[in-house]
Amino acid sequence: MPSHPRHVRLAERIAEAAAAGGWPAGARVVEQDLARLLGVSRTPVRAALRLLALQGVVRARPRRGHVLARPGPTLAGFRLPVRPLAEAMLRDTLIRDRLAGRIGPDLVQSGLARHYRVGVARVQRALARLEEEGLVRRTGWRWSFVPSLDTEQSRRASFELRLMLEPPALLVPGFRAEPALLEHLVEEHTFLMAHPEMTREDRARVFELDARFHEALAAWSGNLFVLAAVRQQNTLRRLFELGTYADGARVAAWCREHMAILSAVAAADMALATRLMRRHLMHAAEAAEHPPSFAWPATPRHAARRGPGHTAS
Repeated sequence: MPSHPRHVRLAERIAEAAAAGGWPAGARVVEQDLARLLGVSRTPVRAALRLLALQGVVRARPRRGHVLARPGPTLAGFRLPVRPLAEAMLRDTLIRDRLAGRIGPDLVQSGLARHYRVGVARVQRALARLEEEGLVRRTGWRWSFVPSLDTEQSRRASFELRLMLEPPALLVPGFRAEPALLEHLVEEHTFLMAHPEMTREDRARVFELDARFHEALAAWSGNLFVLAAVRQQNTLRRLFELGTYADGARVAAWCREHMAILSAVAAADMALATRLMRRHLMHAAEAAEHPPSFAWPATPRHAARRGPGHTAS
């Protein structure tokens, strides 16, 4: 299964810390200490340690954490393998062509391989990545894109619904923020603001943070119907909004807006949080009306000549 770039970077930073600190082989590698050192939560540290274990850098001990399997100084310049560029380009091309209407929602591996003149194995790996990101579903040999907000009218209706639901949900008497999750969301947003390259390298990870933010606030309202509606809208907007993350400036802007809302919630200033949420959704609606030119690779000319019908044959 492909690894999230964030986990790859964390794994490399752990190796760098071991090299810089001259940690000896057999030294204990403690999740909590690493989380504090790297300024992140323990969950991504745990994922990074799994990657290092696969490379023989650390060794897992049942119920006793991890130890360093190699002397720290030997890890200077350590890098994990990265995803082949060709597969990432095909994945991005599939998203771009779906958004542009050049391919339909239903896909067949052999048809895609003929359409793009690539091997079936590469198509399968690209589709597996899209499945991991929640953009396609598989049924036997057939794949299909998840339902999406694929028209301007549907996107406008979505924002109208969200404006009716999300800001008022912050004012219900039963609203209760969960302190641990709130702190974790602040950590995740802080990390994203410090690593803007994530908008290019792992757009799905950025979307997940965006979705978790909105779902957390909906859940804190205590109203299960509000939460269900927000989750449905997140599913529908996933494909379109994943493409807009080519606009790093817009991602940085909504990240700051999220942080301001979280700060207001932490201060129990729900009137301010409501105003900020309404403004945030209105900014998002305006951005959706004028999406950026997506930075996808160009469609191969031979594929464009064959036409989209060949992808579902």
